[in-house]
Amino acid sequence: MSPEHLTRLSSPEFSSILTADPILADLRSRLVSRRHFIPGTFDALLFPGSDRIGDLPVLPLTAAKWAFLWIIESPFVTGKNSASETDLNIFIFVLNHPDLRKMQIPLTQLPAEAGRYAQNIGMEPAAVLNKVRQIISSTFAPLSMLPRSDSAPEEVFYDGVWLAWIASIAVRESGFPYDRVIHELPLSLVCNFYVAWRRREGINGSKIRRPQNGEILDQISARVDELGKEFLKSLKSQDQSLKFAER
Repeated sequence: MSPEHLTRLSSPEFSSILTADPILADLRSRLVSRRHFIPGTFDALLFPGSDRIGDLPVLPLTAAKWAFLWIIESPFVTGKNSASETDLNIFIFVLNHPDLRKMQIPLTQLPAEAGRYAQNIGMEPAAVLNKVRQIISSTFAPLSMLPRSDSAPEEVFYDGVWLAWIASIAVRESGFPYDRVIHELPLSLVCNFYVAWRRREGINGSKIRRPQNGEILDQISARVDELGKEFLKSLKSQDQSLKFAER
């Protein structure tokens, strides 16, 4: 590839093409860092409160907290709307509540109470939002070990049925009491128990393994090359059209 081609491929125009490409976005979403498997499970289980959002120590995200956030239609769970600062405050307040069974705040007062609580964070909302997304990502990272399905995924309802189902699996796998699984164990650990159960009992259990990034990185490289060739080809066509117009 000539220096001219390299210069053109390093342009903002080509970078915007790479950023907007849905195939690259999907491939990048499949990349998994080994660190994703650590914070959500081991740190939360062995050192509860060791994670922080700014100046605020936070407790693990549990199955009960996730289901509660779904019930109040938190955008972080439903994914149906963009998250507002109020949604962000409520997520952090619920995340850091020791036991939802003892929460005595009416739902109508939750936004105001969460707003006062979030004042102790000491971070800009954008940075807090990024941290919350990291927490959610590390929580569900164990599920990336499951083989990808070719069919369209079914919508998940994080209601009482989901809570009872996933907790019953974790109880059977761990031997922990039901209440502890729901209200105390990190949801990431519950997801790990689910993956262990699927690996042992599932038809395709042998395909469950830690994600391997090498193949995905090769696909990303091939896609970038493909887009690069198309981009250079379009520039060549534009140059030829310009020269023709100047005659």
